Amino acid sequence: MSNLVKINSRELQTKEYKGQRVVTFKDIDLVHERVEGTASRNFRENRDKFIEGIDYFKVCADEIRTHKIMKLSNKAHEDIILITVSGYLMLVKSLNDDLAWKVQRELVNNYFTVQKLKKKYHKPIDKALKQHFNIAETIFNATGIKLELVYAVAISEAEKETGYSYDEYKKLLPSATHEIANYNPTQLGELLGGLQARTVNILLAQLGLQIKKDKNWRITEEGKRYGEEKPYSRNGHTDYRPLWNEEVINLLKTVV
Repeated sequence: MSNLVKINSRELQTKEYKGQRVVTFKDIDLVHERVEGTASRNFRENRDKFIEGIDYFKVCADEIRTHKIMKLSNKAHEDIILITVSGYLMLVKSLNDDLAWKVQRELVNNYFTVQKLKKKYHKPIDKALKQHFNIAETIFNATGIKLELVYAVAISEAEKETGYSYDEYKKLLPSATHEIANYNPTQLGELLGGLQARTVNILLAQLGLQIKKDKNWRITEEGKRYGEEKPYSRNGHTDYRPLWNEEVINLLKTVV
């Protein structure tokens, strides 16, 4: 976890996501001395003005815990909204009082801006990719580990060194089975009217498309008609995860 920053005499736990500082609605209510729920209400009322990926991120609870972005109960399963500096400046417009101006200056100068001083040196993109792909191929030739797995690790390490996201390139990695599928449970849930990823996983299991083994979901033979297992690497752990094609959406609608 990162350090604490004092804003308006309140201690705020710093949080980072995709290389930038972020805050939660609860953080905003705390430092602005507002009733809890005020910031989230203002966000909902003006949702159409906020751009996902720029003003805020919607992150699943599992990813929050995996990357240790913030403390989160093991019982929490709902997605978390993380607000960037641009999103915060839009939200604070609705808090039009003397305290809001004071807190805004403190938060921007002492919380959001300070990260620029700590920004790591990043290697050039092409150099990092070449280096890690060469290492991956050496490991593949020496051990016989599946090529898609060592490539997944190579891309993950290149992301760390460059600070650049290679999500679109990851989709091109050789698949474990069948045709390309790109929908994870969180994305499927959004397409099904806002279902949680956990609920989608349960429905997929009920349909016989996946089964849980050693705390991980695995696609069944029936599931291979609708999805595939793709390699991924996270926090030093390399494995396969199920991704699904559009055809599974219609099947899920029959049980929702």
